[in-house]
Amino acid sequence: MLKRSAGILIPLFSIRTVDDLGRGEIGGLMPMLRWALSMGHRTIQLLPINETAPSEASPYSALSVFAIDPVYITIEGLAGVPAKALSQAHEELGVPGEARPIPREQVRRVKLGLLQVAYRWFRESADRAERASVAEFENRNASWLDDYALFRALKEEFKWRAWQEWPAAIRDREPEALAAARGKFAESAAMYRYLQYLAEAQLRSIRSRYLAAGASLVGDLAFSPSVDSAEVWANRDQFDLSRLVGAPPDGFNPAGQRWGLPMPNWERMRARGWSLLRARMRHARAHYDLVRIDHVVGLYRTYNFPLDPGGAGRFTPAAEADQRAQGEAILRALQEEAGGTALIAEDLGLIPPWVRESLRALSIPGYKVMRWEREGQGDPTDPFIAPAHYPGLSLATTGTHDTETLAQWWQECGASQRRLLLEGLGIAQRANPNDDSLAETTLDGILEALYAAPSILVIEPVQDLFGWKERINFPGTVGDENWRWRLPAAIEHLIEDPELARRGARLAAIAARSGRA
Repeated sequence: MLKRSAGILIPLFSIRTVDDLGRGEIGGLMPMLRWALSMGHRTIQLLPINETAPSEASPYSALSVFAIDPVYITIEGLAGVPAKALSQAHEELGVPGEARPIPREQVRRVKLGLLQVAYRWFRESADRAERASVAEFENRNASWLDDYALFRALKEEFKWRAWQEWPAAIRDREPEALAAARGKFAESAAMYRYLQYLAEAQLRSIRSRYLAAGASLVGDLAFSPSVDSAEVWANRDQFDLSRLVGAPPDGFNPAGQRWGLPMPNWERMRARGWSLLRARMRHARAHYDLVRIDHVVGLYRTYNFPLDPGGAGRFTPAAEADQRAQGEAILRALQEEAGGTALIAEDLGLIPPWVRESLRALSIPGYKVMRWEREGQGDPTDPFIAPAHYPGLSLATTGTHDTETLAQWWQECGASQRRLLLEGLGIAQRANPNDDSLAETTLDGILEALYAAPSILVIEPVQDLFGWKERINFPGTVGDENWRWRLPAAIEHLIEDPELARRGARLAAIAARSGRA
C-alpha cells in the first residue's frame, strides 16, 4: 500500500562507498538509506540492475531481464575471497578515493575474477546448509535461471557473438544440441547460477533491512530485454524479430527513435496468458516494495520499425479499442502477480489522454514531471500547473534519469521560462528569474511547492536535491558520458561533510513540513 512519502532516485552504479570497487554495489544501499533517512527521505528508487553485455552500458538493454548484474555483488565479507585479493583489487582499480570514473569493463573484469574465487570456495568448501540454500534457489528460479546460465556460458564460448550468429543447432535450440551444451558447459553454467544466488541473497537481505527501517526500495521493470538476450533466445516465438521497438516522431526527434529492442509478439504473449510478463513481476516483487513499469504506453500500443533503416514505423495494435484492451489486460496481469508490491507507471512522452484515464481506473499512479506540467497544449508561453493541483494518485518529481538536471534546466531555459515557473509555483517573490544560477533559496522554494503537492509520492533525482548539474543519460546518444555518473564522494564522507549536513537538515525540514518524513 502506498503511503505519502519522499524518496531519492539514484542508479545503483551511482552509489559510491568507501568499500566499493568503482561501480556501485548492493551493499551500498544501506549507507544510501542512512543518508536518505537523515534527509527525511525513506524511499530509494533504482534503475534496472539486470546484467548487460560488456559493451552495453544502458541498463534498459539487458542480457537478461531476470539476472542481476554480478558486477553489483558486494565482495567485502564474501566467503572464500581472501582479504589480500580484495586489497589487490582496490589497488588495481585505484579506489577508494580516486575521482576519475573507472571504465565499466575494467571493474567487471576485476570483480568477475574475485567472484570466480568465491565460486571455487563454494564448490570445494561450502557446508551442507549452504549447498542446500543454493539448491533451493536454483529450483525456485529454474524457469529462467537454467536458460540464462547456459546462455551466459555460451556467450563466453562464442566470444560474445550474438546468438543469431551461433552454430545453427544451438542457435535454434535443437534438443540434442542443447543437451550436449548443458553437459559441456555444466561447470561454467553452475558458476553463473551461483553468482545469481549471491546477488539475490544480498538484495533480499537489503530489502528486509529496509522494511525493518520503515523504508521502501523501488525497482524498475524495463520494457524489454535486448534482442541478444537469454529471454529472446529461449522464447523467440514470443517476439517478432522482423521489427524493433522505438518511439514515434515528436518535437525532439522528427523521425522517431529506434531503440533496437525486440518487438513483442503480443498475440502470442496473450495466448500464453502473458506468462513471461507475469514471471518478471513475480521475480520483481521478491526484491522490491514498489515497481516502476517502464514505457507503460508501449504495453497499450508499441511503436515499432522494420529492420530496414528507411522503413516507416507503426503502432501495434493499430486501433485504439484494441490498444486499450491490450494494455489493461497486461496491467491487470501484472497487478495479479504483484501481490502487495505497488506499481508506478512511467507515462511520459507522447501519451494519449485515454491512457492516463486507463491508469487512473486501474489505480496505478503516473508521473508528474514539474517542468512538463503546463496548462493548455504545451506551448512555451503556457503557465505551469501548480503542484497543488496534481492528483493524489501520482508521483511528482523535478526530473528523471533521462532529463537534464534541474540546475542545468534552470540555467538554460531562459528568464521567461524561469518567471513562468516561479509564478506557477507561487514563489515569484522569493527568487530572481534573471539569475542563471539556481540559488539554494530558489531550489528550496521549488522543492517546498513540489513536496506539498497532493501526490502520494515525491521521488527526486539526487542531483536535484543539491543543485548538482551532472546528468545520468542523454537520450538518443551513445557515448561515454551516459550511464556513468557517480556521487562526488563516498556516502560515508558525504554524511560527515558539514555543508552537506546543513543541506540535508534543510531537506529533512521540507519533507517534515509536507508530511512526508
